[in-house]
Amino acid sequence: MLGRAAGHRSAAAASLLHRRRRRFAESPLAAVATGLRGASSTEGESASGIRVGGLGALALAGSSLLAGYLIGTSHQEHLTDLNKDRELPKGERGPTEHETVKLTEAQAQLAARLERIVGKGYVVDGKEGTSSNRKFLKGARLGQGTSLCIVQPGTLGQAIRALQEIVDAGCVVLPQGSNTGLTGGSVPRNDNGDSRPVVVMSLKRLQTHFPIDDGKRVVCLAGTGISTLASSIQEWFPDRESHSILGSTFLNPTTAAGVAFGSGGTLVRKGPARTDRALYCKVYKNKFGEHIVSVVNTLGIEGLEEENFQEGAGNGVDTLDSYCMDVKQGYRRPMMKSSHSKHGQAKASDTEYSRLVCECSKEVSRFNADTKGEDCNRSEGKVVILATVHDTFPVPSEKRVFFLSFPDFETCLDFRRKVILDNPEDLPISCEYLDRDSIDIIDRAGRISTFLIRFLGMGDIMSTLWNVKNQIEGLPFSWAPMFCDKFLHAFNNFVPCAIPSKFMTPGKDWDHHCLVAVGEFGNGTLPRYVLEYDFLQRQTDVGHGLSVSTHACRFMERLDKFVKQYNDKALGDGTKVVSVVEAESESDVTALNAFRFVAALAFKTYCVGEDIQGISVDYSLPKNGGVAPTLLPHAATPLKRMRYSHLGCNVVHEDIAYALGVDTHKEKMGFKQTVEELGGKLPAEHGHGTEYHAPLSAQTRWMTMDPENLLNPGIGGLSALPRYGK
Repeated sequence: MLGRAAGHRSAAAASLLHRRRRRFAESPLAAVATGLRGASSTEGESASGIRVGGLGALALAGSSLLAGYLIGTSHQEHLTDLNKDRELPKGERGPTEHETVKLTEAQAQLAARLERIVGKGYVVDGKEGTSSNRKFLKGARLGQGTSLCIVQPGTLGQAIRALQEIVDAGCVVLPQGSNTGLTGGSVPRNDNGDSRPVVVMSLKRLQTHFPIDDGKRVVCLAGTGISTLASSIQEWFPDRESHSILGSTFLNPTTAAGVAFGSGGTLVRKGPARTDRALYCKVYKNKFGEHIVSVVNTLGIEGLEEENFQEGAGNGVDTLDSYCMDVKQGYRRPMMKSSHSKHGQAKASDTEYSRLVCECSKEVSRFNADTKGEDCNRSEGKVVILATVHDTFPVPSEKRVFFLSFPDFETCLDFRRKVILDNPEDLPISCEYLDRDSIDIIDRAGRISTFLIRFLGMGDIMSTLWNVKNQIEGLPFSWAPMFCDKFLHAFNNFVPCAIPSKFMTPGKDWDHHCLVAVGEFGNGTLPRYVLEYDFLQRQTDVGHGLSVSTHACRFMERLDKFVKQYNDKALGDGTKVVSVVEAESESDVTALNAFRFVAALAFKTYCVGEDIQGISVDYSLPKNGGVAPTLLPHAATPLKRMRYSHLGCNVVHEDIAYALGVDTHKEKMGFKQTVEELGGKLPAEHGHGTEYHAPLSAQTRWMTMDPENLLNPGIGGLSALPRYGK
């Protein structure tokens, strides 16, 4: 039996090698190898230095291409016998086949009509996927399809007119920002039973943003990136900051997407993205059966409200477009102000969040199916958001960052209850949790990404590199989707550890960690919040022999009491203490933040590099809970279970790695059941997309927003058919 099995494996290996050789001989890389052989025979007569230099360069280029080719081909061949719906390492399923739909005359002419509205070059064909349109048609982690075309309006007026043309032609609209969504809701789906052609409306050209109310608020058109906004506010008003300054800012997702998903809860004092002040579009049919694009204006800005215009004498959209054009061209205009209307006094952030997050109850802090607020909030593409108003926030006069390590998760949760969430006035800036698997995986597969963010920053350069990576992964070669991550994994350990050893040592020696940033906001927060620690021993287990200094100054009473009580007992029992290490420089802080926020990228790289697969889930646990959900008894055993969370609000990101061949969709649905049995909700901030069925309350709200199902059909478990199949 063993002999036959070995024979079968040998035959399979020989067949695999033969297929690789044949594929290589037919590939463009064969020419590189031929060129190398030619160079070897002709350069032998050259001077030694020239021969080594020329051949060395050619050999390096050729071997790099050859290695990438063979790595990708090997992985492709390895997956041949698995089912077509195999979950790829970054959580996306393969593209699905679909039938070509015969277009009506209006649909066939639509691209030309849209080009007359938005200008030549801003309508891209999407009927076949190419490397140039991939950024619109393929999700960052999940989903891939085709569309009739992609339209990119450059003004608010263009967006509204384009929307009218699209629905009049009998097509559906998929609003899109930076296309960094993780659950498939921002890219076309061709397998949902809907025969209506899809048009992607990319709003990234609408990037104008400007302050109002002396910098206390800011107006953002839909394509404004959160990293771009953060940089602008820092330049305009150094004592103010935007809502989102941490998290996935290096991908520069749009502010409108944050509102549409209710994401961005890293900063526990601010809560998730939320505003009731917006400009957005709905679509409905009138009694004559005509599609009507209705523009809803709740911006609440003086001079832009509908009552400011007489009939036939302009409107708020045109006035805002004119103002934005002047801002883009550098003209100085008087700063706008909020009106005294109900819209001008409405919320431009989640002002109740700091109080609610501190309530120890069985409710969750936040989740994607929350139905509160203006229709733009958590709309997930069922309205077209064009502009939003957001609060800005005071910058702390002083900030300090600590890396805490706990011997067990129960102690970490106790720290959350007694120290972090004691009262709304003394909340930290942020409080991020990482488990041991997170530390290990980021260190094994995320060093290069961490260093890129450290030295290139969170802005446009990183966003450009992300787009280049997507372009490479869209090349028409079998190895292309895996090449970048194979490279990052292969060369990871040639790069030094991404965070200083004073953090990595407890990171490896303890299993549970918390990155806490605290600040002084003029109310004495920091003096109550900060302790000076004297580390008597730093050799092996950082934190052993920890003592709390008693200088004659104001310390943070809660942390002082918590650490001292726990460590006095631990030292007496001879068990591990709570380790506290302070970031002593801006470089330390940048390194820690980058290390934490490349977690999702590192997980994908790890799975690709280790030739395994994985799923990613985000969920919210009750405020009085937080214990990791127990996997079902019949669940597959994961290879790694990587948990990292926004500890203050109990929103968890969990990446689970499995061996190839495991039915990961089944595992994901089983995990969803476990979370819900604990009283949790998912998704928490990444949106329902095509992965999750939304509860009836959210589905009903979306159907009311979009009764004809013309905007982003098929999300959240809703039917993709006209009028939801009614």
